[in-house]
Amino acid sequence: MRFVALALLLTAALPAAAQQKSPPLKKGVNEVIISEGKYWLDIPNSYDGRKPTPVIMFMHGKTIDLNADNARGQLDNPFVTQMKKRGWIAMAPVMPKEHRPHWFENGGSLAILDAMMVDLKKKVSTSFILCSGFSAGANYTMGFGQHRSYHTHFAGYLVMAGGGWVDKDGPEDLKRKPIWLGCGDQDNDSYDDKLNTTGGARKTAAELKEAKFESAYDEFPKVGHVMDGKMVEKAVAWVDAHLGEFQAIGAFNKAGQLKDSAPGDGLRALEGAQKSKCPEYWTKKVEAGITSLTDAARRAIAEAEANPDAAAAKAALTKLGQEYVGTSVEKLVKEALGRVGQKK
Repeated sequence: MRFVALALLLTAALPAAAQQKSPPLKKGVNEVIISEGKYWLDIPNSYDGRKPTPVIMFMHGKTIDLNADNARGQLDNPFVTQMKKRGWIAMAPVMPKEHRPHWFENGGSLAILDAMMVDLKKKVSTSFILCSGFSAGANYTMGFGQHRSYHTHFAGYLVMAGGGWVDKDGPEDLKRKPIWLGCGDQDNDSYDDKLNTTGGARKTAAELKEAKFESAYDEFPKVGHVMDGKMVEKAVAWVDAHLGEFQAIGAFNKAGQLKDSAPGDGLRALEGAQKSKCPEYWTKKVEAGITSLTDAARRAIAEAEANPDAAAAKAALTKLGQEYVGTSVEKLVKEALGRVGQKK
């Protein structure tokens, strides 16, 4: 009985999210609960787990009420709705209670959001992820999305009615990722002790430009602290204009994350992005990634083929063939299997 009582005590001590379990994912809206927190996930009816799909991640704004869930509604905000019409997956994290009202209170939500992104990529097949948000969510699009430790989750950024600290000495890969800022010219919501949000957005846009980020800024006349229709229209057009670049960056991100655990998936992503229209910087990154993964695969093939035990060599090569199915390496494996089959 003492052990049962102890188990009950430990369970009671866990955060509420850790005590709950999410049901299996379905097409449509899902409430996803992990030990670190909760997020909402909207999966389109067209989703096929065999085909990587773009994701729009959207962070909501300031939340004072500890019992409020301001994330669920973001799945249907005007901008996210346009992305869903294109067949994208939509994700909306819930601001942790302990970090309200601005995402960054009491140490910030960085580790929690990181855990959510890792969980997301385990649950659905993604081609690339865009980080976006409004107001306080826009600020944390930069604070989390552009953080040196977490930016590899994302291929680009949309900052609506907000801004944030610019990592002027950040890595080149971060600076080369497209980021768009949009704000009304009459946004008088407070940005900091000295600036309103319009001033904060202008300051951020200027600092991004000065630090040579691939950035764009649009300001909307007679618009306050709202997601204006023209703002949404401009944001959607900006996304559509950068799809090839997002595809290449997403493939590069995925290959880097999977190079040790699932190199075949990484190579498939990179080879699929080879024809994407994007700046030379990312074209070269994709090509270099393909070369690196292909060279590693060649070494693995040579090692397997060198095994004097023909049966063992065949088994190892067959396993490699399964890992690299649908890539240029698949042909190399078949050729090696043919040579092994000719051995006496």
